[in-house]
Amino acid sequence: MQIPNLTLYRSVLIAHGAWRWVVLIAGFATLVTAALQLAERGSWAPTGANLARFFGIAVDIQVLMGAALYLVLSPITTVMLSASHMRLPHNSQAYYFVVRHPTTMIIAFIAVHISSVLVRRARSDAGHQRRAIIFYGITLAIILYGIPWFRPWLRV
Repeated sequence: MQIPNLTLYRSVLIAHGAWRWVVLIAGFATLVTAALQLAERGSWAPTGANLARFFGIAVDIQVLMGAALYLVLSPITTVMLSASHMRLPHNSQAYYFVVRHPTTMIIAFIAVHISSVLVRRARSDAGHQRRAIIFYGITLAIILYGIPWFRPWLRV
């Protein structure tokens, strides 16, 4: 078993933790904009469409950083994955980071892309906005559930 580069691990972990705020702001901005435009009977494009696209891209970047941490850089997951015969207690941080967090975030990754398709397929501005509120709202709820709030909110 090779020990990961801890300097690179720390750098990516800091970036991954900080980027969560970009994801959350983009998600909330998408929801608020869709709700305001729906109330005002405004147009979905370009503001709503651009915010939704940025939300999807932000989630993609977050998942890429998370995958790098999970598969290569994290000492927690690299040790646990190499010792696959070990049973992890369901209330442990190791279980959280080896099983629950990545599973939840993969579901969120899939949800943001399904949401994007469903919102784009709407036939009217109001349809775009309603679908954005529903489907991006579900995606954001999944993300909020999967964030390890017990860890530092911002690392430096």
